[in-house]
Amino acid sequence: MDQTSPQSLMVTGSRPAPVLAPVLTVLTSRFRLVQPEQPAPEAWSDGLAQLLAWLKVDAEFLPPARPSRLPRMAEWRAASGHGAPVFAPWTGWSPAAFQHGGIAGLPQAHYVASYLIDHNRGAAPAAGQGGTDIVLMGPHPGVCTAEDAGSVPIPRAAVMRAMIRAARAEGRERIAIIVHARQRNAIARQLLAADKGLTRDGLTLDILAIEDALPPLMSGAAPWDAVIAMPELRSTAFTLLSHASGSQRAWPMLWFTGEGTLRLVTSEAAGEGMTRLPLDAPALIHALALSLHEAGLGRAAWRLHEAWARLRDSGVTTAGQGGDGPYVSIVEDSAFLDMLVRDAAVSKRPQRPWRALKNAKIANSGSQIPQLRVVTSNLATPTQVKGR
Repeated sequence: MDQTSPQSLMVTGSRPAPVLAPVLTVLTSRFRLVQPEQPAPEAWSDGLAQLLAWLKVDAEFLPPARPSRLPRMAEWRAASGHGAPVFAPWTGWSPAAFQHGGIAGLPQAHYVASYLIDHNRGAAPAAGQGGTDIVLMGPHPGVCTAEDAGSVPIPRAAVMRAMIRAARAEGRERIAIIVHARQRNAIARQLLAADKGLTRDGLTLDILAIEDALPPLMSGAAPWDAVIAMPELRSTAFTLLSHASGSQRAWPMLWFTGEGTLRLVTSEAAGEGMTRLPLDAPALIHALALSLHEAGLGRAAWRLHEAWARLRDSGVTTAGQGGDGPYVSIVEDSAFLDMLVRDAAVSKRPQRPWRALKNAKIANSGSQIPQLRVVTSNLATPTQVKGR
């Protein structure tokens, strides 16, 4: 294959109704979060307490790991030791921090996923409409290696498969893999050698050089619901998606192991390196919803997302989140949280599901992904099996 060809490679599966095996997940019955080395800013801490009290979720905050010579790395060790994720959405990591092998102190992971979610206001939800719901995934630079001397590093095959499986588990069907032109053939060979079940059942994979990906990313109507960008290109994809959507705020960002275990929750924000963000209500709401879902508290996660969506549908927004009508009220982030926990939304319309919470229906079958969750309670009580 000509590596310099501008034509993107498309791997398209067949279109029969997907047959998905039940997902088996082992969960603990209590919502556990690990505190980071640096305590949460007061505004974030107060906002988190508000949301948990409103949800009636009993959260256990575990202590951080012992101080070390590399304090930024301690967050990862804390998560690994406690078996629960470090929760620090007030920490903003720039997508540019992944370039050139990653900056010093970049948390360890196999891959990361950040979420851009917004709904159009003033219009009833409909299939194919209603705003933006996209996940930006990407390998950690530490898992990318060069196949040959002088070649461009690519992620390990197992990491690529893990990201595609994670996107499929959320019901995402159109995935773009954005690479340098010199990486395209190697990525294509990885996918062609993968299990055929990974790329069939209606899943469309577009492997594009960055030059070919720029027009759809800038259009505001990209045809994908998931984007996997190589570390050097993550900043470009993040910037263009943010600009096209009109959102200038941080995105909730999840850091995963190779087994798909959540270990760290931060935000992704424009800039350089790591920053401490001022209170960002949407980032806090969505980061908490994602964490609740990963812990098996799907009902609480969905309730939180629904409350946010109804408040947005009522014409209330925060600065930098976009205002697409003269009726929009722009409020402070703390005021937005106050309104949410007071159930101040006037909109009663059903809201579109968020794919990240796995509540979206599979387009071809009209059914939801079946899941079986094994919920382990305290040691004094027997193990329960819960169908969902």
